[in-house]
Amino acid sequence: MAYLQPPLTIISSDNNDHAKLSSSTTSARHQHSKSSVESFRLPAATWFDEDQTHFVALEERIADPYESRRTSFTSGSLISGFESLITNTTDPDEEESSAEFEVVRYQAFGLPRQNISKVNSNSSSEQRYHPFEDYNILDGGDDMSDDNSQEDLDTSHKTNNLSAFESAAKKAAKEHKNKSLVTEIAVSFQLPSSLANVENREEQSTSGNTDDNTTTDDDTTVMLARRIPILAKFSPMVNGVRYLALQYTPTMIRIAAVEGGQHHNTDKHWTIDISLDPNPIASSPKGLANFDLGSSMTFFNKSRDKENEGIITGTTTIIGGGIIWCKRANNVLDLIVVTTTSVLLYSINNEQMTKTQVVVLEHPSASFWYEPQSKTLVVGSYTSNLPRNLSESISEGMISSENMGRGNASSPTVSFPIAVMSMKTLFFRGDSPTFQTLPTFAVGTLREKTVEDKGKTPSPQARDGSDNVTSDDRSNVEENIIFPTEVSLFNFYGSIYCVEIGSLGNGHGIGLTELDNDSSCIRVRQHKIENLPMNSESVSVGAIDNLLCIISRENKVTHFIDVADIFSDDRRVPHESIKVSELAEGDVSIYDEKISFLAPSYFLNTEDQGLLYQVGISLPLVVKSAPPTACIIPFLLRRKSSKDTIRSFVMERFSAAIEARDLSSLRQWLGVITKQYASNARAAKWDYESTISLLSKSSLVGLDRTADVNTASTVGEVMLPDSSCVETVTQTEMLQMILLPHAMAAVNDRNSEKLRFVSTLSVHYLIELERLFLIPCVALEMLVITLLLKAGEQDELASFLSARETQRTITRRRRQLDLPTNNRLYSENPGAAAFAETLFLIATNSETEPPSSIKKQLISLATVILIECGSTSVAVKCLLTADQISEAIALCSKRSKANKDTAEAKSMGSQAKDFFRVAAKTAKGQKESDRCKSFYHLHCFLKQYDPTCFSLDKRKVKVSRMEDKNKSAFRKDISTVIVEQSVLAHEIRFPDELFSSPQYCRKFRSMFGYAESVK
Repeated sequence: MAYLQPPLTIISSDNNDHAKLSSSTTSARHQHSKSSVESFRLPAATWFDEDQTHFVALEERIADPYESRRTSFTSGSLISGFESLITNTTDPDEEESSAEFEVVRYQAFGLPRQNISKVNSNSSSEQRYHPFEDYNILDGGDDMSDDNSQEDLDTSHKTNNLSAFESAAKKAAKEHKNKSLVTEIAVSFQLPSSLANVENREEQSTSGNTDDNTTTDDDTTVMLARRIPILAKFSPMVNGVRYLALQYTPTMIRIAAVEGGQHHNTDKHWTIDISLDPNPIASSPKGLANFDLGSSMTFFNKSRDKENEGIITGTTTIIGGGIIWCKRANNVLDLIVVTTTSVLLYSINNEQMTKTQVVVLEHPSASFWYEPQSKTLVVGSYTSNLPRNLSESISEGMISSENMGRGNASSPTVSFPIAVMSMKTLFFRGDSPTFQTLPTFAVGTLREKTVEDKGKTPSPQARDGSDNVTSDDRSNVEENIIFPTEVSLFNFYGSIYCVEIGSLGNGHGIGLTELDNDSSCIRVRQHKIENLPMNSESVSVGAIDNLLCIISRENKVTHFIDVADIFSDDRRVPHESIKVSELAEGDVSIYDEKISFLAPSYFLNTEDQGLLYQVGISLPLVVKSAPPTACIIPFLLRRKSSKDTIRSFVMERFSAAIEARDLSSLRQWLGVITKQYASNARAAKWDYESTISLLSKSSLVGLDRTADVNTASTVGEVMLPDSSCVETVTQTEMLQMILLPHAMAAVNDRNSEKLRFVSTLSVHYLIELERLFLIPCVALEMLVITLLLKAGEQDELASFLSARETQRTITRRRRQLDLPTNNRLYSENPGAAAFAETLFLIATNSETEPPSSIKKQLISLATVILIECGSTSVAVKCLLTADQISEAIALCSKRSKANKDTAEAKSMGSQAKDFFRVAAKTAKGQKESDRCKSFYHLHCFLKQYDPTCFSLDKRKVKVSRMEDKNKSAFRKDISTVIVEQSVLAHEIRFPDELFSSPQYCRKFRSMFGYAESVK
């Protein structure tokens, strides 16, 4: 929790509901703030609580004209001694009556929950100049992502030579109304005067009248002001009560109940002073804690061994910021106090506070890190990194530590750090007061001395575990020893990572340690970053959108690291950071000294109105900064931007690689994508049901007549899966976003080279899916077949179709033998029947014109699929459409033997006239002898398939009389006569022209029930 130094202050707004972040650097502005609304005056101190993301402010002391008559405030500092903490009064009632108190006010200001304006959220990669998207908290309003505003911003940047950060800030301030910080907590409560106030003495050159709130002592004026705690921290609301922890000394904490419901008692305070007693001592708000009455051990009697409890009298102190509120699973509020020798755990339950746990640290702690979302605490302690015999020699005085590394003949030379930081991990996720731990790990172990470091002597601060090393002292400290400011703790994707800046040799690296509580283990990765400054003051580390952001002010460079890629074992995923540089110089940028970074993702400008910015990732610039061949598709899918925006970037990435014909990179990308896809079962299930509608597009039939095909035209029409599949590129998306648009464009442009490339890419994608035992969707198979056919890859297409039939046969056989198999039958895939019908369409389409061998394979595969799906009647119908009369007759014959109900077969399938029509059509290309055989076999089949078609029936038949020479000029050319012939003969005309022999013609007419020629 950071204490914000002046001139930063918080003043109230006019509506008493918000607070403005401002600076009061001049006396005029200070006076104006004093005369504003009295809801909250200028604060005496301000803190930033990064755990709960709000600013805590203590109101300055309000002058009281009757104070000199009401109080008898004695001089003496609480910090300089313990006199004011210890009460010798033995009567509690007497203590309460004589106690002097005062009301103090604290408020917490948070970020607005809604209407946070986002600048340049959807801008293109060519128009972005900074890796961050700025969220201006004070300047809120409508979204500024339209094209005109972006053009104005870009023009302003070029004209005024402003940085992107400054341009966005000025644009937001110009077009939006101001947004203020929201007052989240506002409390007033009583404190003893010795805790609430402090005396400020000023020397006066002359004596005169004094204010009512001052007293004079010769030439000295004593003024009362608010005592500023070292730390002030609000707790979460638990059981209707909120508490405030105030740290006044390195050993003393005051806990006050400041907000509660009607049935809760808020007139109770507790005091913890680890120099006297680590147990909390209860008192009233007006009184100080009486350690003589409330303590289980007296101040003068140290009968109990405090060292065994993790408290060393006179040594143990609270680490800076080491007061942590933790709301536990069983609705109990814990207060975690991190000291130099232990971690103390206090629980507040049923308005009672008790000390529940003490975690004794093996080595004195130097610093700590806390992640509030996962309730993870990591405590770091300096330990020796020297071999045991060398450490013993140093401790016995045989070797001087000051001579280490100087290369003297009497002392050894070491290139590794002589001290590392040992990290102890505590998880407070369960019920109070339980916690879990992990094995202790070390950071700072991989650092090496540089040539310049070997002559330096480590200062005592670097070896004794102290955390008070200033920037001036840093030049005198060996740079290979890790500092607490070089370590951070973040939550990425629900996992905890400890980040070390300055690892790997001379410090140009990042050490990442994953703390896995579920597996009770740690995982370590090292990442190298070139030219990373060693000065930690010029490097800020934050977490934005689950990315580790390393901001180097010295180099004006921001590095983005995705821990998911760093910890991935897939070498096809890039493990390098994405480096983004500031492209323009301006008066204000995030690299400016005026801009302060507040973890995890806020920038604070203390000038003018004290603007506070919450920033997000600018995907266009990050994508542009990544190498074009790097597989950043998983990186993009993990971002929190809208699905449409992310899918657009994925399309652009693939399109660029396809246009460049970079098949090597695309193969790696497809391998990574299919590996992610294999780990998401819901994505595969969604694909099977959604890709059926893409069958017609995948066939590319009729596309030759389509004009103006755009590879990006389907972005807004892409069917997006639900949130469970958002981090996976499904087969449907691959087809809609990448393969289909480029295939359609290649066909439309008649670009045979691109068509072959897209065909190769599609085949490789299908192979990658099957390599991971995944089932390609029917639309993808259809696209592969169509592309191979249009690209002229007949041999490859023949092999592909043959392999599909063989695979189907093997799978069916293994199923019959109850043998395990990872393959599916076509009948188990949704849309298989539609896929087979589309295959018939391709085989018979005049645009594709497949060779006879390919046509035969397509029809054979489609027939097998339809039969397997139980759609035999559809298969027969499709075979007749494809003029495959023999295959249709053979299929129906088999079905008739298996199913004796021929009436049902006819109702679901083709009729006799369909067979006769196809037979007449195919007979045109046959010899007369073959025609006779075909019609004979057809007659035999129809007698078994549909005997009713030969039944005689008398119907009226229209007969043409055009050839009658004796007809009258007034007679009609057509007459109607009644003819008795078969039902089939009434429905379809007999092809007399196919038979040159009148004998054969009469014979077949008689066989099929046709009457003699009627004229």
